[in-house]
Parts: sequence; C-alpha cells; structure tokens
Amino acid sequence: MKKYMLIFTVIALIATSCDCEDSSKDDKSNKNAVVVVDEVTTINMANFDDKVGDYVGKKIQIEGTVDHICKHGGQKLFVVSENSDARVKVTPDEEIAAFNAELEGDKIIIVGIVEEQRIDEAYLREWEEEIKAGSDMSDGKGEGVHLGGKVEKGGVDSDIAEEMEKVNNLREMIKESGTDHLSFYSILCTSYDVVDDAPTTDVVKTH
Repeated sequence: MKKYMLIFTVIALIATSCDCEDSSKDDKSNKNAVVVVDEVTTINMANFDDKVGDYVGKKIQIEGTVDHICKHGGQKLFVVSENSDARVKVTPDEEIAAFNAELEGDKIIIVGIVEEQRIDEAYLREWEEEIKAGSDMSDGKGEGVHLGGKVEKGGVDSDIAEEMEKVNNLREMIKESGTDHLSFYSILCTSYDVVDDAPTTDVVKTH
C-alpha cells in the first residue's frame, strides 16, 4: 500500500512540475510580447500655436495648404490655413527625402513628429557674432534658417542692419514672454496625402 502511495505521490509531483513549467513559459512569452500603438493626434491649424507645445517628440496630424516649398532640393515646405495665422514649417524624414515642388498650392494632410527649436540669449549672441563676422548664415539651400516659419537668417550677402533688427526683435520677444527663451515648432514629416477637402478635428487617431 505504501508503495502505491509513493508512486501516486511521484506522479503528482511530475504533473505539478510540468504545469508550472508551462505556466512559466506563458508568463515569459507574455512579458516579452510588445504591443506598439502608434497614436496620432490631429490638431486643427486654428489651434496649432496653442497646442503644439504639448506634443514635442510626438506624432501629430495637420491639414493645410502648401504655401511655399524650398526650391533648392525640396528640403522644407510651409503650410498655412484660411482659419489661422499659423505658418508651419515641415521637413521630410529620411524615407521621404524631399518634397515635390508641384505640391505648392495643394491642400495636404501631414503626419509627422513635432520638433522644437529654442531661441535663448546664447543663441542670439552667437547670431550676432555671425553677423559681425559676415558669415554665411544660410542653411546651404539658399533660403536661410527658418525659425518656425516666422524668422529667417540671411545669407552671406544679407543686410547687417536687417539681421541685427531680427536679433533685437527676438530679444524683445523673449523679455515680453516672461521666460528665458522662445520656442519655435516644426514637423518632421513621416507621411502626407494630397486631399480635396478633408475635415479636421481635435481627436486622437490610431493608425
């Protein structure tokens, strides 16, 4: 009788061990499973300036009309809207590489990651040094460095007085802001679509 009891005990222990092993494997596979949810927040151009600061490093979607495309390689474009004063700078990611000049004047939906450029006193002092040295401050494409589509550094033949006025205006804007910097936002475009008339609302979409 004791022999049978011993056999049953061994069988029970083996069964329990197998169950634990299978459960452990399931737990490990669950822990290693990664679910990627790519959330895209759609921002209306009318609210862009107020909301974009909350989405730095995140993916958003905007709709607008292409106001201008860089003629030297299509490395940036600017989007505007009838219901907003915002003018948004958009640059292509590595996969897109460049924007087609034929997009100018088209209404498009852009999906991309928000990037921030901060302008502080150190940046302005460096700009002043460039002006005094007569440096070419352009971005290599003949159109200068745009700060959020609002300010553009001049090239090698730029007017010194005009450049200094830009610097002083930015310095005054920093004072009026009550902070130690200004933030200019742009979008690194990961995809876009040309549309005729697609509505935009402030909702969260998952693609």
